[in-house]
Amino acid sequence: MILHLVLFRFREGTPAAAIDSARDGLLALGQRIPEIRKISWSRNHGPSASDYPFALSVTLDDMAAVERYLKHPAHVDTVARLLAPIREARLAVDVEVT
Repeated sequence: MILHLVLFRFREGTPAAAIDSARDGLLALGQRIPEIRKISWSRNHGPSASDYPFALSVTLDDMAAVERYLKHPAHVDTVARLLAPIREARLAVDVEVT
């Protein structure tokens, strides 16, 4: 299994409603992309919270599934419509989990 973990920082002044819409759009991908085994969103509670206050975690079977997820039209559309306009920075890692 692969944990695709993405940390986000949004542009200063981004309304909470826009962040909520991005969260909701991302979480809805769990119903639209069959490769997703689990998806969740949370505030970052660690020491890096001021750098990256929000985290998305997506569990998928393998790196091939990660690639299909990233290229899926629903993912591409959600990122373009809901994340790109408000995102200041993003950090993503893909790690193997058991």
